[in-house]
Amino acid sequence: MKSIKNFKRYHPDSVDKKLLERYIGAIILISEDDQDWYEYQKTFQPDTMKVDYEADGVIRSMGYDISGFCQDGCSIAEVSQWPKEAVPNRKWCFVDGQVVPRIYTADELREQATHKRDYLLEQAAKIIASLEDAVDFDMATDPEKSALLWPGKNTECC
Repeated sequence: MKSIKNFKRYHPDSVDKKLLERYIGAIILISEDDQDWYEYQKTFQPDTMKVDYEADGVIRSMGYDISGFCQDGCSIAEVSQWPKEAVPNRKWCFVDGQVVPRIYTADELREQATHKRDYLLEQAAKIIASLEDAVDFDMATDPEKSALLWPGKNTECC
């Protein structure tokens, strides 16, 4: 199966490609081994899965239609087998010719936990603010008032 690496944008010498770039905004890409993206994509089989992956192997997109990929900053591989549950959700990687589940680094796991914590704190703050407003305007029901109580602490509220 084919694999071509590290596409990057370049400004071509060809008059035709310069016109495409200038007048229709075409992004002209070339691989690390000087393969032109628009020429090379003609060599892929139409019935194989293609994966678009970043330098660290994380799959950015996947599909059968090669013309739908924009490789800027990425590589592409044609694969004959892949896990059916694999989707381009950044949880899969292309490693040694295989599509495999992503293994996160400690820093990535820490960042995910931080984002989850921040999201949950934001949601809790919204709920608490709404309940406090209901109490302030004497509109809170008894269950809403008790929802504002800290478990095991003062049971008198509002």
